[in-house]
Amino acid sequence: MIRALPLALLLAACSLGPPGAVVRDHGFLELRDGATVVARRPRAAGVSWTPSGSAVYLDDLWWALDRDPIITTPTADLPPFPYGRVIAASAGDLDEDGTLEIVVSYRHPARTVPWDPRPLPVDSRGASAHLGVVEADGTPVWLARRIPHPIGAIAACGEHVALAYTGYETDAVVATTAATWHGFGFTVAPELAGDGQIGCADVDADGTLDPVVRR
Repeated sequence: MIRALPLALLLAACSLGPPGAVVRDHGFLELRDGATVVARRPRAAGVSWTPSGSAVYLDDLWWALDRDPIITTPTADLPPFPYGRVIAASAGDLDEDGTLEIVVSYRHPARTVPWDPRPLPVDSRGASAHLGVVEADGTPVWLARRIPHPIGAIAACGEHVALAYTGYETDAVVATTAATWHGFGFTVAPELAGDGQIGCADVDADGTLDPVVRR
């Protein structure tokens, strides 16, 4: 479900707004920091709209960045992980309860289960790709059986994560996306096709990190 923009983002008395102000002008919504346009999206664009260049995921929508921010990729001190071979991991407070969770991309030998007998895509070693969330001590919170593509990089940005998709036989990034934690799984944003560098930055100056794709 798409959340409404916060009230602070809806208020813009003139073309020079405070940090985080959205100004509607020339057919675009513009996110501004003072006089500087930070990001924009077409006013008439739907939820499936995606930018062609660098992007930030704000309030469940993609915005086109006017300039690339400095991004960070939170690391993870991952405890022993018995569920497969770890590809990437990043720590963030997904449920905003003050403690960190770890988002993990991993692979393990493909296997069937009674509730999903369909075969999984696999790499040349017969391993399937998965995404999971564990607590800081390794206790599993959620382990996905199916994901859209293998995940080669993760940036946990609070309740949101940025993901870099790869192929099964290559580490090259083929697409990127963002996803929002909903307590037991993620709601995934529309994919951004092609290569990209993922990370986190506080683009709208609200004190929280946002998923960013630089490309």
